[in-house]
Amino acid sequence: MGGDLAEFLRARRALVGPAAVGLVAGGRRHVRGLRREELALVAGISVDYYVRLEQGRDRHPSPEVVTALARALRLDADAAAHLHRLASVSVPATARTGQVRPSVARLVDTSPWPVVLLDHTLTVLRANELAPLVHPGWREGRNLVRDAFLDPVVTGRHVEAADVRAECVAALRSAAGVFPDDEALQRLVGELSVRSAEFRELWARAGVTYCRTGRKLFDHPDVGRLCLDYETLDVGEAGGQRLLIHSAEPGTPDGDKLALIRPGHPFPGR
Repeated sequence: MGGDLAEFLRARRALVGPAAVGLVAGGRRHVRGLRREELALVAGISVDYYVRLEQGRDRHPSPEVVTALARALRLDADAAAHLHRLASVSVPATARTGQVRPSVARLVDTSPWPVVLLDHTLTVLRANELAPLVHPGWREGRNLVRDAFLDPVVTGRHVEAADVRAECVAALRSAAGVFPDDEALQRLVGELSVRSAEFRELWARAGVTYCRTGRKLFDHPDVGRLCLDYETLDVGEAGGQRLLIHSAEPGTPDGDKLALIRPGHPFPGR
């Protein structure tokens, strides 16, 4: 799965062209991206050793080698950290799926903003009353990744749906580096790989950037276009749980629209 060092190296090597690392392509190339010997040259390690890494015959390179590979593969900070996790000999973390601390539940329930608590697979563990009024997928038990690829109603709520799907896959790939043996994560990746060609393509790219803050644009049936800021906050010692919080500046057009969506407003169909 996405927690395998050899797979990650192969996938990321295919995304780096010779020109990106200052090499001349030259002649016909039968592989995507860099050849193994080219990457070894740029990283400053032997070809034989790099081949062993890609074949899974050596799973724990030194931190210095990992840093050199990350530099040669042109990885950003999130991807480099993921590579270091894959090469670590430490005991894998254990995810907590259904356990929600009372203090966290209280924070979700009483927030004036739409808030959901997610586990490492992006399954909603808890949502406050406002959350599903903004987005139908923000309900307990729903999985954001499955909805993004397989539920057209939920997907249609996102104006930039393709970006959301790519971010979901990157978040799963990141989780796979932290919880490489997690069965729920493996089942989800397997299911989506079978059911969605787009998911398979995005998974093969091995992106691991976890979007922690930004803006999302929604197409809401009651208020139209709605732009919300979001923050993703880790819940300490909770095995991969994260709070996803959306908000808008009060008094702005988006803030006013969000106020109209709040529980108690007499929109048709409520």
